[in-house]
Amino acid sequence: MRLYGMYCICKKNIDAVRRMTIDSRQINNGNIKVMNNWYEKSRVLNEVGKVYPLREIVREVYDAVPAIYQDQNRFDISQTAANDFMKAKNKLIASMDTIIRLYESTNLNKSDKAAYGFDIKMPEFNDVGEFSQCLEDLDFIIKQCPYLKDDGDIKFGSVDVGSTWLTFIVLGVAATTILMKFGTIVDKAVKIKSHITTVKMQEEALRSVELKNEIAAEVLDAFKKTNKVITQNCVKELENELGELQNAEEEDKVGRCLEKIGYWMDKGMQIYSAIDAPSEVKDVFPAQEEVNFLSDNLMKLLETKDE
Repeated sequence: MRLYGMYCICKKNIDAVRRMTIDSRQINNGNIKVMNNWYEKSRVLNEVGKVYPLREIVREVYDAVPAIYQDQNRFDISQTAANDFMKAKNKLIASMDTIIRLYESTNLNKSDKAAYGFDIKMPEFNDVGEFSQCLEDLDFIIKQCPYLKDDGDIKFGSVDVGSTWLTFIVLGVAATTILMKFGTIVDKAVKIKSHITTVKMQEEALRSVELKNEIAAEVLDAFKKTNKVITQNCVKELENELGELQNAEEEDKVGRCLEKIGYWMDKGMQIYSAIDAPSEVKDVFPAQEEVNFLSDNLMKLLETKDE
């Protein structure tokens, strides 16, 4: 994971880690240490554990809780276990804070700006031409999409240290409006990305069976027509949500923007609202796929408990 990704996870979860406490209860004129809300603590640790340099420390926090209690949400623990937990937790906080300060000290454009924006994790490229095409498509989306032309301006902010994360900031009185519209556009593009992924699977299936060339061509042509219909439907949905477009040219530009975003998301691009963006902006951007740090068995247990 690159520095920016580690920064985002640490920034998002450090307060939750700070709030991890161990309670006490009186029994026979003495204090018994009690762990409450362990499932929620486990979820936070799972998230922070995705940061590779922190995994060992996260494991120390987690292993401070005896294994026999790790499938319970509330339980008593010994004073020694409580001390080990708090010691490891404080060590984790210090490490998370170091990552946060390191990123912010080396990305002044992002940390010092009054505006906020969005961040793009680029796909992995093996070809310079493909990388160039992706940047060209991003330029088209930002400059040509009719819905992003309110009273504001999207500016390139920075490139994350040693990675392919691009930061964009939105300036102007309509910054929040532009970001919310962009998040809505990205959300619609997910539908197109899903269809692109499905078509790729179907094309692979076609190659695995013996079909005459003309039949295969007809099937592939049907896929392309379906994709066009999905794009047109998404444009109409955007008009209902964001406002009617002025003419066919604007409709075409919005459709092309959706197709470009969907195409590169299928290639691995991820788009996030900035971590410091207002909650109403973050709620519009679609959630990204996540990877669990905790064991599959524990995650299934936590999901079962939720249900």
